[in-house]
Amino acid sequence: MLAERMRRPPRQTLSEWADANRVLSAESSAEQGRWRTSRAEYQRGIMDAMTDPAVRTIAVRKPSQVGWTEMIGNVVGYFIDRDPASMLIMQPTVKMAETWSKKRLTPMLRDTPCLRGKIGDAKSRDSDNTILEKGFPGGYMAIVGANTPSDLASRPIRVVLADEVDKYPPSAGNAGDPLSLASSRQTTFWNRKTLIGSTPLLKSTSVIEREYLAGDRRQYHVPCPDCGHMQVLRWEQVVWDKDDDGGHKPETAAYVCEECGTLWLDAQRWRAISLGEWVATAPFNGTASFAITGFMSPWLTLEDIVSQFLAAKDWPLKLRRWVNEVKGEAWEERGEADRHGTRWSIPT
Repeated sequence: MLAERMRRPPRQTLSEWADANRVLSAESSAEQGRWRTSRAEYQRGIMDAMTDPAVRTIAVRKPSQVGWTEMIGNVVGYFIDRDPASMLIMQPTVKMAETWSKKRLTPMLRDTPCLRGKIGDAKSRDSDNTILEKGFPGGYMAIVGANTPSDLASRPIRVVLADEVDKYPPSAGNAGDPLSLASSRQTTFWNRKTLIGSTPLLKSTSVIEREYLAGDRRQYHVPCPDCGHMQVLRWEQVVWDKDDDGGHKPETAAYVCEECGTLWLDAQRWRAISLGEWVATAPFNGTASFAITGFMSPWLTLEDIVSQFLAAKDWPLKLRRWVNEVKGEAWEERGEADRHGTRWSIPT
């Protein structure tokens, strides 16, 4: 009987834990209530890499509006509930670290039943729990800014979660690269895990581009609803009409299958995404790296994507932001966009 009570709980992937336990809070999500990984199926492979013993580092190059912040919450919740560990959550600045703690972490701890009560109120006299330091049974969490070297150079850490790394300073004070400083705190743990994610900025200096290329470079392939051909969603395949006066009509936007030429509307695109799978394009070396594009997001319509592009295309700074935050790619200088027929798009 004692052995039965001491037995470890059944193994559970991160996506299984999230589907069984996670509750999205009203303050931090437009879709509050039970978490469903199937809502954005591409999230499953990324989250489950965190619980794959063969994977040590996960790097995610991503745009905005793909559920990234909630995925980080799932990782934190899993390690608090199922696999207590010392964790370091890195944000670009201390102010952003405080905001994440207050606006993201606190509501999750309150609204997810299996986490409720495991971390004391930051307003209490319990010295283990402040806005940036959280203690829980079997582990603790330090929430830091990448610009504070003293916070990156103390105490051993098993799990590092590095958010928006392209916004990190090149050096934390005079101490060096923030990611390297964090990594040095993990060396004593055989089961260490590192999650690195960011919207990319400039290609020449992008940290997430570097980390993505250092991994196995997974891309998400989806099947055509008509011919079944598996393909990666690309901007070149997005088309739309013009009116007789040459005005763009983003409400007509559709996705063209690269194999059979079938036009997908949003319903077909989202269905294809729900049936997709991650495919590695480079050898696995312990780092699973993922490239997400805005075309995979269930929260963006093709009309949204095209409208945002049309508003940005003639303004270099706005176009750069669109490339970063919608395409999920690092910006590099390129020539003028191609224009052809009554359909309009630009090359990558």
